[in-house]
Amino acid sequence: MTDLQRYVGVVQARTQGGSIRTMQRPACSTEDILAAAAHELRLPLSHIKGFVTSLRRTDVTWGEDTRREFIAEIDVETDRLAELIDSLRSARACKFSSALAADLAFTSPGSVIQRACQRIHRELAGRPLQLDLVANLPSVRMDASQMERVLANLLHNAVKYSPPDTAIGISARITDDDELEFSVDDAGPGISPEDRERVFTPYFRKQTADYSQVPGHGLGLAICQSIVRAHGGRICVSDRPGGGTRFSVLIPIHVEAQRTFGSARRACAA
Repeated sequence: MTDLQRYVGVVQARTQGGSIRTMQRPACSTEDILAAAAHELRLPLSHIKGFVTSLRRTDVTWGEDTRREFIAEIDVETDRLAELIDSLRSARACKFSSALAADLAFTSPGSVIQRACQRIHRELAGRPLQLDLVANLPSVRMDASQMERVLANLLHNAVKYSPPDTAIGISARITDDDELEFSVDDAGPGISPEDRERVFTPYFRKQTADYSQVPGHGLGLAICQSIVRAHGGRICVSDRPGGGTRFSVLIPIHVEAQRTFGSARRACAA
């Protein structure tokens, strides 16, 4: 199931009050489909444009290895565009899957963070990245591709809404409530308490000087919340210590992972 299909399905399930994991086939909202498509098309298109522009520069002589790397990146982003086009074809026919069961598999949290950073490595270039990864984290049952997308979106927002050259933090740990917690921190203007639920509402855009000039459609966080909820988890926002914003994604640990990590934690404490 493609990203766009998942988004439309999850939103429909949530607004109809049904289970997030299973749903009846919905009536399609053209507005939602087009907005989600525009949101998802923007990033791969901007990457392709950036690589092509670089390759066409006449004032720079690129080495063969660099050229191959650029072409490989263009190939990857083109595949993502093709997947989105397939999603739009399915959306036009309004034939979304009747189930939202994610492609769950035991996955290393560290590898999810690594691939999320790789997805937007051009945007992160020049920004200090502070990685805080607790040792001996267990593999957790999740849809790795979708969770990468959530973290990449949060990192993308952190870049957009924080001053240039300020650090961005990303971390993973197991909470005392046996949840896997991913956190993304930035040094931006922060989000007021009254807006901390509203930012997850589709199309919500805060109209202040700090935010109104930043491009966007107000869909990214709504999509993130839908994906996290499909995992039985939650996403929340709080103040970053020292100023700025912290987004936290919490998903429950599978029983076997709980036992493995619990044993390791007891061994370390002994």
